[in-house]
Amino acid sequence: FAAIVRGVDQGSSESQRDRFVQSLMDHQEKLHTTLGRRRRAVSIGVHDLNNVKGPFNVTSDDGSSTFTPLGAEKKMTLVEILESHPKGIEYSHLVDPLAGYPLITDSGRNVISFPPVINGVATTVTTGTTDFLIDVTGWDRRACIAAIRLIALSLSERSGRIESVEVTQYDGSVWSIDMEPVQHLVPTTLVSMILGEDPGDEVVSSSISRMGGNLIGNKNMGSASGGTKWDGENEDEPGYLIEMPSWRFDILHPVDIVEDIAIGLGLDKLATQNSKMNLPGTPLVGASMERRIRQSIRALGVHEVQTLTLTSEARDFNSVRLDARGTVTRIKNPITREHGILRQSVLPSLLSVLAANRHHELPHRIFELGAVVVDHNNSNSVAWACAERNAGFTSAKGYALSLLRDLGTDESDIGLTEGVPGNGPWLAGRVAVVHLRGRKIGSFGEIDPSISSVFGLRVPVHAGEFDVHALTELLPDPLA
Repeated sequence: FAAIVRGVDQGSSESQRDRFVQSLMDHQEKLHTTLGRRRRAVSIGVHDLNNVKGPFNVTSDDGSSTFTPLGAEKKMTLVEILESHPKGIEYSHLVDPLAGYPLITDSGRNVISFPPVINGVATTVTTGTTDFLIDVTGWDRRACIAAIRLIALSLSERSGRIESVEVTQYDGSVWSIDMEPVQHLVPTTLVSMILGEDPGDEVVSSSISRMGGNLIGNKNMGSASGGTKWDGENEDEPGYLIEMPSWRFDILHPVDIVEDIAIGLGLDKLATQNSKMNLPGTPLVGASMERRIRQSIRALGVHEVQTLTLTSEARDFNSVRLDARGTVTRIKNPITREHGILRQSVLPSLLSVLAANRHHELPHRIFELGAVVVDHNNSNSVAWACAERNAGFTSAKGYALSLLRDLGTDESDIGLTEGVPGNGPWLAGRVAVVHLRGRKIGSFGEIDPSISSVFGLRVPVHAGEFDVHALTELLPDPLA
């Protein structure tokens, strides 16, 4: 998709023009992040029109073509850009699966853009640019059209004049930008059902105008000509024919128009009605157990923390000598290497918190009851970690037995066995695996100093972790 905007007024001073260019770049990147799903669905290029000459072509390349990308001082092949340029490294995963690399060139075969990765330096927008070429490529047609309309509209607000570019699509059809309002037909019964009553033409007209729309009139649902309507309505039913700006990408259903009517009218002006259904709230399964666990551990003087469920294999497994349990849930295209998977254990996160606070005065006693994910299934674990001078196996055992006692466990139901050396962050001979009524629920012990040193900790640490789901199944709520 492409469009041209001519005669854009960037401002009278250099500072105004600088702010305009920066705001245009910010707008482009926000659309990349939202509509474009970090360029997976939509990629936008904004160019200085005076530095190129049409017609323009979209071609497939084997990676050997060269051009100077933004941020570089010399020509690079497409392969070199993907391997060494910061933007190429960031977005290479978007073009690697393709049979060829996409290129946009002008009539002189000069490379304008390598979507969705980077533009060429030859068409860089500067504070002196008045005529703009906009290109939008992607896999989501609806999002692409919304993006090019939004960029063109933002430039036209600076006295720019939008001009259409005829673009031959993959199927041979020709597309050009259309900024005309889109008509929507909304059944009056839907308005009445959601708002409690049909407010009438005058109120709907004033309300929708506050939201940038326009009430054209009334039409039967089956008689609208040229308007957009939705299936499933009675064709003889009356409806409101409403125009909304073409850039309103968020309107997916007539209920979205009704929402705009409500907002324009004022939510405080809508009638209230108490529900006639008796729906008393009930605690979620396991909520009582989680509350009791928190109360028990807090009573020991341990502070609760909350950490991210996202982690890395290095921290969740390698740094604490743990093997993955079942299938690891991985994040596709993570923002950082530290957030590549969903954790299977809470304890490594607590050790990281202790490490971040190691410069503060001891003791440090923290716990977390949080989500873990094993085999793509959510569960909860509770873990504690205490860094203090007298930390040891005895302290860890005291914490574990105190928690189980507070939860109503009989001592005869608790079984302790020695943990396998080297399996987990524990010091050999100073770890116990806990079984409750024959079922393993967790482990506790003293952290191996070699593991502590990985996190930068130089004081003794005792810790433990229990499976909250198992505790909930084995220890019924005494109040239920």
